[in-house]
Amino acid sequence: MLFQRDPVWRTPEELVEIGFQRSSVVMMNEAHNGLKRCIRTRQIGQRILPTAHRAGVRHLAMEALHPPYFAEQCNRTRQPPTLAGDGYLSQPDMQEFICAALELGWTLVPYEADAEKWLSTKFDAHFLQSEASNETRLAALISEEYTNWREEQQALNLISVLNSLPANTPLLVWCGNGHLGKITMNQWLPMGYQFQKHSNINPFAIDQTRTVKFDEKHSRSAVANKFSTDLLKYSGTAGFLMQEAPAMIGKLRFADAYLLSTENAME
Repeated sequence: MLFQRDPVWRTPEELVEIGFQRSSVVMMNEAHNGLKRCIRTRQIGQRILPTAHRAGVRHLAMEALHPPYFAEQCNRTRQPPTLAGDGYLSQPDMQEFICAALELGWTLVPYEADAEKWLSTKFDAHFLQSEASNETRLAALISEEYTNWREEQQALNLISVLNSLPANTPLLVWCGNGHLGKITMNQWLPMGYQFQKHSNINPFAIDQTRTVKFDEKHSRSAVANKFSTDLLKYSGTAGFLMQEAPAMIGKLRFADAYLLSTENAME
């Protein structure tokens, strides 16, 4: 019979506070699938900013800030980027998140990998500029080789950022989905794993995706339903440290802490 250990519930703020007590780098993710996203994950990100600020954080590294001139624009104008189109940065919840960080006086830092740099090492420049390259380009960018290269470049870019700052400067890293993973999975080498490998810094990773309903095939409602009564005591979102996880979730090593929620829709 499986021993049903009860989780030790903690607020998002408590997990972030613990994170910066344990490491100078805290990584936290949002959930997105294409241009759909779980708005709750960004709202929680905005909510924890004052806690990170009290821990000494003044820099927010964001995967979504690509190309890098978006960060330059934000830091110069102290306003979220003004964009046309439907990208992540134009979504109201992302704009509010960025605005909240800027209002705290923070500096935004880009760290996304440059896909064109990788493509240029694989294909002829003239071919890449032709319409015939479109299918080849798309296939290459979903390959295992590119994925692991991207994860490593993100990690190296973050390390470069830290090297440009005084030693032990605290940094909050905002990424998407599984990039913060600290273990390898099959042949996938996530950014969090790569960062630790190349920097010798053990980041504290907080995963928000455990209960997100990414699509009909990937619904994790059973976990949210199981703990819904507990979660509602915490306004719908609460979490636990890896070692305090409930038994029904299984052995967790992907991150250091996990947030569950009753708000899991993708919009």
